[in-house]
Amino acid sequence: MSDGFKFIVIGHSGAGKTSILRRLVEDKFVKGTQSTVGIEFFNWTTTVEGTQVKCLIWDTAGQERFYTIAKAYFRNALGVILVFDITDRKSFDSLPKWLRDAKSDADPDCVVLLVGNKSDLAKERNVSQEEAENYAKTNGLDYMETSALNSDGVREAFEKTAGELLRKSKLKPPSKPDSSNVIINPSGAPKGKCSCKRGA
Repeated sequence: MSDGFKFIVIGHSGAGKTSILRRLVEDKFVKGTQSTVGIEFFNWTTTVEGTQVKCLIWDTAGQERFYTIAKAYFRNALGVILVFDITDRKSFDSLPKWLRDAKSDADPDCVVLLVGNKSDLAKERNVSQEEAENYAKTNGLDYMETSALNSDGVREAFEKTAGELLRKSKLKPPSKPDSSNVIINPSGAPKGKCSCKRGA
């Protein structure tokens, strides 16, 4: 089993970040999920190319009043899932701020995946797939659409990112793990499938 990769899930409030993670880890959808207060932690393991990969995932609050707290967790993240809501233009327009800060604070070799959530509401979309793909291409990102409601693309998004991180790690020369971004179990975080709230 590989060491754990630190992930952050970021984006505008209401984009469905927590719903995506609950679908990923617990395989359930809770309608009307409350906005994350500060930070929540999830632990998820998958198998990529025959190797077990542990993902230590921080779900960050999208509300402006919690931004300073959330941003503190960007440091040295290896996997970045940047989420917007395809029915919410404001969530798409806020992407440059999130991407700028993630690239500034996350690990220089981080893998960023742009995710357009709520694909089940395609008839109500305010951001076209073409526009999202163009934004991703311009910024050197891959793009996927997901639905936390029916689980479309959710697992694939994290497996894709974990796979890229695993391949990158195999290309690097052997070195001692950097405890800031390769984690076996974070201090104070419970083991297994879990979530715990932190922050204000």
